[in-house]
Amino acid sequence: MVEEYRYNSNIKEFDIYLKIEKEDVHILNYIIEAEDNMLNIRKFDSTEKLLKVIVPVDFLEDVLELLNSLKSEVQFEIVKYEPNRGMA
Repeated sequence: MVEEYRYNSNIKEFDIYLKIEKEDVHILNYIIEAEDNMLNIRKFDSTEKLLKVIVPVDFLEDVLELLNSLKSEVQFEIVKYEPNRGMA
């Protein structure tokens, strides 16, 4: 799915939604934001337990790989990712 967006110049960023418990957001935040300029944690929806992460299109594959490698450290699920519609 990542490949189909690679050459679409209209897409600048992706939103990745993670299902995660509120108490795990803090540790995940420290780990993934250490990757300078690759991603940005935007907001946590406590009702749905969804964390929104914004990623520049050029880093999408790397960030998905990073997130998958962290599943043994922090409990979460990648629910979906989609082109960002310009909203935080």
